[in-house]
Amino acid sequence: MLVFLILSFFISCSKDSVEQIKVKIPAGVVVPEEMVFIPEGDFIMGSENEKRTAKGKKIFLSAYLIDRFETSRNEYAELNSNYRFAENKGDFPAAKLSYFDAKSYCQLRGKRLPTEAEWEKAARGTDGRKWPWLVYYKHPNDGFSGFIPEPVAKRGDWIGPYGLYGTGHNVWEWTSDWYYYPGMPEGKRKKHKVIRGGLLQTHTMIRFSPTWYRNFQYPNNRFNFVGVRCARDIKPNP
Repeated sequence: MLVFLILSFFISCSKDSVEQIKVKIPAGVVVPEEMVFIPEGDFIMGSENEKRTAKGKKIFLSAYLIDRFETSRNEYAELNSNYRFAENKGDFPAAKLSYFDAKSYCQLRGKRLPTEAEWEKAARGTDGRKWPWLVYYKHPNDGFSGFIPEPVAKRGDWIGPYGLYGTGHNVWEWTSDWYYYPGMPEGKRKKHKVIRGGLLQTHTMIRFSPTWYRNFQYPNNRFNFVGVRCARDIKPNP
């Protein structure tokens, strides 16, 4: 009986069982294999307890497409022959990209950078969840120092309700928005771009970032923990 209860507990808490939002794709809309369709409608953005977010406000977004995975090094190198990386790390997220690198890459793919709101809706769905997978759990590498990236498709159990990978760990991702919050001093506005979805780290701490968590970087900065995921507008039916 005890064994049965323990087994039931692990099954019920399995991170492989993230409930996916059922999405109806309109007739005539073609969704590329590497992308996900996010339908139009409201979602809850930000957290009531975080003053530098949208504070749990309902935001309406039109439908759009967004990449299921972060851009890999192999993918980035297809359009930038100068991009170098270890041969056995091609399926890891492309990193050390400035905002301008990321923007240019998406444009070359016929896509664009997601807005901050688009990124957040794709990561958390419509129920205002704090974690893409709904339930909190500790990062397995907590206590180790240094950033350790992983292949973009490795964690099928760390996915969001629309099926996106890497929206609470791995690299941070550039968005198209400037970092701003109400009351921000005028002199600090339009200096940083919003980045989303990476790990929160100090020397001895590693945490998943909540779906509403806002981070920022100067657009020219290039770090090994910042990469890109592209989005695309829905093309009108012919």
